[in-house]
Amino acid sequence: MPRWKRLGTLIVLYPIDHPPRHVHVFQKGRRVCRFDLENWRVMDGLLGPTAREVLELLRREGVFDE
Repeated sequence: MPRWKRLGTLIVLYPIDHPPRHVHVFQKGRRVCRFDLENWRVMDGLLGPTAREVLELLRREGVFDE
């Protein structure tokens, strides 16, 4: 299960999960949202500025490329 941690935010991609391709975003041990990687939008929950920064950083690093 791919996991990335940056700036206190944990991003988890479960290998067997329903479409669309998405990640689960955790802060302080709690899931704050699910984020759709295909459409680059929040599926549910709240995405704060730090979590958004982490997702953008990971995208620039190419970790979400298939």
